[in-house]
Amino acid sequence: MKVVEITVCNMRNLAKQTVKPAEQLNIFTGDNAQGKTNLVESVYLCCIGKGPRTDKDRDMINWNKDYAYAKVKYRSRFGLGEIYVALRQNAKKQVAINNAPITKMGELMGYLNCIYFSPNEIRIISQSPAERRRFLDIDLCQTDKNYFYSLSRFNKALLQRNNLLKQARDLDEIRDLLYAWNRQIADEGAKIVHKRKEFCDKLKIHAARCHGALSDGKEDLSLTYVTQIKGDSLQELADSYLKTLNDGTEKDFQLRHTSAGCQRDDVSLKINGVDVRGFGSQGQLRTTALALKLAELNIIKETIGECPVLILDDVLSELDADRQKRLLNFDPDLQILLTTATAIDPSLIQTDCKYFTISNGVCEENNRR
Repeated sequence: MKVVEITVCNMRNLAKQTVKPAEQLNIFTGDNAQGKTNLVESVYLCCIGKGPRTDKDRDMINWNKDYAYAKVKYRSRFGLGEIYVALRQNAKKQVAINNAPITKMGELMGYLNCIYFSPNEIRIISQSPAERRRFLDIDLCQTDKNYFYSLSRFNKALLQRNNLLKQARDLDEIRDLLYAWNRQIADEGAKIVHKRKEFCDKLKIHAARCHGALSDGKEDLSLTYVTQIKGDSLQELADSYLKTLNDGTEKDFQLRHTSAGCQRDDVSLKINGVDVRGFGSQGQLRTTALALKLAELNIIKETIGECPVLILDDVLSELDADRQKRLLNFDPDLQILLTTATAIDPSLIQTDCKYFTISNGVCEENNRR
């Protein structure tokens, strides 16, 4: 999978322009706050329908403009395609695939697959379980539209159940309604848990291999999916989920929210048997986050039959020269969009490369090799 052309207009500070990246390595250089991140985030926006740094579309629009848009032309194993996303200050987001408007964001998933990595991605390791669930969900949504729809239905049902718990004065008045929501939550939640477990079974193998390569075999990374819902088959998970919700009815009414379920699941990460989140150094946190991203890339490649696009936003300064070289030359089939404020040692690059300079929101190709 390759990005062939990127067109942007008013995406934060970016002027209206078109950029044509190379098929392998693309290096976007420039000082801070010139627009490097804004350009690669525009590609990610066309991938999953929202930016990596904010859930508010208006945050991606130039502060003194009413609208912004990003258009990405790409090539996959199915041929050429185009995704267009338009944002407005006071209107609903518009998305079109090959000039055909879509009404549901789930329809966008799977057309353009991207892996996004920035220094902020360390939060996957260091922050709350919500970040690790988000990591799983974004990957699964990109490769499985059914997962996206299950997650959407689950979140809506969970919201309804929680609202019921908050507003009711007497448990007996809502017990039957709660049991009805329990069934829907259990059915969709079981599908989510089942898919996450399958994904983590693959992830732990690839992540351990990638982490071993990044650490020169000095550290062993182990990964475990942690959930309250027990069972192997989908039916066993659904039955366990329903029992957990029903058994927790009185507790949930006292707490006024749903206390158990896949909205509380987590991923345990350990290096040499020690919890990374609690005891890992900054270097170990960065390496673990990068290993997860590279593992993610391998899984998506296995699933869809081609490499996703890898976006590296200002991450090289966090890595030593050896890790930089391994990352820049990770896979000859891989297209990389890389931003950096500092020069890269040419000796580290062993693939075709295109250089761009971004200044004051304008991206220009230069001939440096």
